[in-house]
Amino acid sequence: MGNPWAYDFSAIGRRAAPLMVIIGSDSDPRSQRGGYGMSGNSDVHQLIPGTLQFDQLNLSRQFYNPKSRPDLAPYDCVLNLVTDPDQHPKTLELLRKLLRGYRGRVINRPEAVVRSSRDLVARRLSGIEGLRVPKVVRLRNPKPGAAPAAMERAGLGFPVIVRLAGTHTGQIVGRVNSAEELDEACRGSGDYVLTEFIDFASADGLYRKYRLWSFGQRTVFKHVIISDAWNIHNKDRSRIMPGRPDLIEEERRLFSRPDGTLPDHVHAIFDNVRARLGLDFFGMDFGIDRHGQTVLFEANATMSYAMTFEPPFKYLELAGPPARDAFKQMLFPSK
Repeated sequence: MGNPWAYDFSAIGRRAAPLMVIIGSDSDPRSQRGGYGMSGNSDVHQLIPGTLQFDQLNLSRQFYNPKSRPDLAPYDCVLNLVTDPDQHPKTLELLRKLLRGYRGRVINRPEAVVRSSRDLVARRLSGIEGLRVPKVVRLRNPKPGAAPAAMERAGLGFPVIVRLAGTHTGQIVGRVNSAEELDEACRGSGDYVLTEFIDFASADGLYRKYRLWSFGQRTVFKHVIISDAWNIHNKDRSRIMPGRPDLIEEERRLFSRPDGTLPDHVHAIFDNVRARLGLDFFGMDFGIDRHGQTVLFEANATMSYAMTFEPPFKYLELAGPPARDAFKQMLFPSK
């Protein structure tokens, strides 16, 4: 992506490319070797065609100069990579204001991203036929006793998963089994998200986390990670699957279709999710339990797309061509 951390404000109004890519952060990006890093921005920029020229705008406060407001009008398309509504609400609001009057195409409008927090997604996806959506309660700076009381009002039972808002990649405070444990887990300031725990183990006792991506109106199958633990991380792939050729073959077979060789009702569910979220690109993680019911984990635009493709998992590269093609068509449908 070149240097994604700065924008040449001297070029304002002189379009050098048809595409403007937006990144940014409410907090100062952390300094790291070779530049800066920040979470809450999508990594799908890796799918931008190598021949496509684009400009970049960083809305982080130490890079963005509000006195030199960029003119987005010359660009055919604006790609918003600021994707976490909990980490970067101020940046999303700034982008919303910058887009006033813009007549080009916007990929993942900030208004849609703001509505993609875990609690709002749970509400919006509730009622989709065939999809079990765990109940979610969100609390800010809960006092002792507040979290158990909120659970009771919402009809949640134990166990419940506790995490801080804006965390991903399996980061949780814990899975708790009592009101006492819940109060302990919710100590300290912050926004806490309490999620109903649903046992999604398959008939063989293993846990499977499927991931589908949507680019425009096209579905791309990304992977299934199979583990012996419910809180599945990418590292479980290398821990569990290399010693199980049958599990590797199970995942490989799913790539026989670009959108994944999954049951038709799963694809119908995903189509409904896409219609309700209103995001141009997003990923959905889910499980399929021993009874064949689809269980939602999360659906948002922040989840990571990148993955290494080392043996014995080289077949994961099969997701690349359909994803790149769908991504290109999403940016410029007529090309």
